[in-house]
Amino acid sequence: MEQKGVSSGFRFHPNDTEGLTFLQKFMAKQEMNDSGFITTNIDVYDSEEEPWKIYSRGVPCGAVDDSLYRYFITKKSSNLRNWKLQGEGKPVYRDSSSSTVLIGCKKKMSYMINNNEEHREDDGHYWLMKEYELSNVILHQFDDDRRDYVLCAIKKKLIETCFSEIENVSEEFGAIQV
Repeated sequence: MEQKGVSSGFRFHPNDTEGLTFLQKFMAKQEMNDSGFITTNIDVYDSEEEPWKIYSRGVPCGAVDDSLYRYFITKKSSNLRNWKLQGEGKPVYRDSSSSTVLIGCKKKMSYMINNNEEHREDDGHYWLMKEYELSNVILHQFDDDRRDYVLCAIKKKLIETCFSEIENVSEEFGAIQV
């Protein structure tokens, strides 16, 4: 995809509400105005591809070191393959001047292999994904064939980063020994 009108140093990093707005526009067949950063027509779930291959087909979002998420709109699947859900989904709300409206849900996942071990590439990374799904109230506005889409944000994360985050929490609260 081509990145339209993007200046040097720009990073594409939508918040949860903005991500669901892009998904809603896609489902309504409207211009998403995402500057070409959201990749469509890649099957994140039912594909035989591993996450690093899917990630490489996405559009870099501005970070030279691939530290940012890459975004994909894909058909939702009940078969998550090796993606393991991390806890319950969290509701996403849009604030308007008169009320707060539930617009969707965000679920976090990590890529797992045999016996629930996090899969790591040889270069010391593991894979995270956030899945955004619109609420049923919004989905009912669309034809049945358009209701099955979700926005997925995939990121590779350095294992060292994970350990340094744990060490920071440990130092701050003195509760975790690494």
